[in-house]
Amino acid sequence: MLPWPVNEGTISSMFGEHPHKELKGIMVKNNGIDIQSGRGATARSIFEGTVSGVITIPGAGKAVIIRHGDYLSVYSNLETVSVNTGDKVKTKQSIGTLGEGEGSKGEIHLEIWKNSSKLDPKYWLAKK
Repeated sequence: MLPWPVNEGTISSMFGEHPHKELKGIMVKNNGIDIQSGRGATARSIFEGTVSGVITIPGAGKAVIIRHGDYLSVYSNLETVSVNTGDKVKTKQSIGTLGEGEGSKGEIHLEIWKNSSKLDPKYWLAKK
């Protein structure tokens, strides 16, 4: 099992397609999971690897993409980023801070890919 991308948090949105929380009849497709934690909390790598990209996603803050062999982990909705493309990172290493979530909480979006297949991160993360 892999560590969570935050020290403490709860899953606020699950992987896959599900009804929108507030809009009846609207479905939401989530390619990963969203985890709420404290605003400005540290985001950290879930496994050792190499940073293959640091990008900005309109409406989703900054994102860090880490390659782990055939796998990628993608961390978005970051307010700040503390790594650069090409950096080697270790498991649980800080990669930035969480951006704004609901209310005064922070939130991170985590995706795990194997080649071009999206995987449900909750099955990879250690139980809390």
